[in-house]
Amino acid sequence: PAAASGAHARNWEKAEKNKKARMDGEGKISGWFGALCYMILGFMKEILFTIVPQKNIVLTNDRIGLTRSAMFMFIFIIIHAVGNLHVFLGPDDFNGYGYFYVRLYWTGFGLKANIVEEYILLAALLHIFVALKRTWDISINYTVASGKLNLAISGITLLCFMTVHLFQFRF
Repeated sequence: PAAASGAHARNWEKAEKNKKARMDGEGKISGWFGALCYMILGFMKEILFTIVPQKNIVLTNDRIGLTRSAMFMFIFIIIHAVGNLHVFLGPDDFNGYGYFYVRLYWTGFGLKANIVEEYILLAALLHIFVALKRTWDISINYTVASGKLNLAISGITLLCFMTVHLFQFRF
């Protein structure tokens, strides 16, 4: 109707052609190595957006904050587990691994924690608050026997473990 009345209609040919070229091509890095690189870049982008929001902070019932913080903490757990494998290389190597983290004491908040620990704390707090809000909004009227509260119960159990773990090894 708008084109029939003489109004200028938008031509989407160039956009469609560019989209087709992007979807059919392999990117600047081809093959499985390129796929791995683009996957890591996409993952890192999502991790960066965990704490650095692109919009004003609004409490909604979506899972974006929960998913991003979970992805970041999952990567941290993998790196932490690989780092703990230093225990098999001897006490000097394991102590060097621990010394590496002690020497990371650049922080912008004046806390007795390094920047990595502060970022993990922010991601964990975001994850906890969003998870608790979603549990309260969605699953609070269900009984424990329904299984709807399993994630909340396992999350609180994991939070207790992490608190004890940090007090044993860090403080």
